[in-house]
Amino acid sequence: MKKTLSLILVCVMLLTSFSFFAVNFSAEEYASEMPEMKKYGFITADDGAKIEYGIYGDMTKEPLVVLPCNGGEMHNLDGSVLPELAEHFMVIAVSPRGTGNSERGTCELTFEREAKDLACMLDEMEIEKAHFFGYSDGGNLAIVFAVNYPDRVLSLIPVGANISPWGTKINSQIPIIVKYIRYAIEAKRTGDPEIALKRDIQKMMVTQPSLKFRDLGKITAPTLNIFADDDMMWPWHSQRITRSIPGAVELRVPDSGHSDILEFKDELFTKMFEFYKGIGAM
Repeated sequence: MKKTLSLILVCVMLLTSFSFFAVNFSAEEYASEMPEMKKYGFITADDGAKIEYGIYGDMTKEPLVVLPCNGGEMHNLDGSVLPELAEHFMVIAVSPRGTGNSERGTCELTFEREAKDLACMLDEMEIEKAHFFGYSDGGNLAIVFAVNYPDRVLSLIPVGANISPWGTKINSQIPIIVKYIRYAIEAKRTGDPEIALKRDIQKMMVTQPSLKFRDLGKITAPTLNIFADDDMMWPWHSQRITRSIPGAVELRVPDSGHSDILEFKDELFTKMFEFYKGIGAM
């Protein structure tokens, strides 16, 4: 009897240990530590503004431009998707105008202006085409770039993107508008340029992008449109983005929201790498 109990105990311990290591293996399946930055610098946009960037990964692999959320800079995605993407691409992380160490310039902040900045960046780096990955407003920017410069896009993955403020749910858009109004009042009252910059960056979410669904027909690159199960955007809006881009596929990440969608790495990377392998990028 004692031998039987001992055998059962050993089996339980082995199974428990196996389960523990299996869980930990799953948790460590994807890269989490930031890779070494291979290059850091600034490009000069056509209006003279300096735009910050950093390059990670293998410099001999295909370029992938990573774009952050509204107000985010080049390190916005350091702890989420950038480390894993850098294992498969030459990742170019960008700080859009007015974020990080990028200059704001004197022009109005628009996605079209920032798309021109990206085109100037590719020109200066002598890169003809690149893959694009963008989260939230970064996804909006990636879409706007793909519409305006379709021949410079190898592939497109927008995450939680919209093409018009009307695509955002009312309960999500109201706090955005309120925050913009607060910044606008404070900027006028204080004359503080930093508050004015925050106002202008926030305004992008209130008034932009200004695309039509028919504009998405200009996109020629393979596209994977990713959005959360409970995103800020109306589901019909996200789904119509997919239908409007020729040949696009989509991933609706279950049990997720806009702010935490990048934490669902199993769902994201499984679909993303399947997508990249399907187009011959990996």
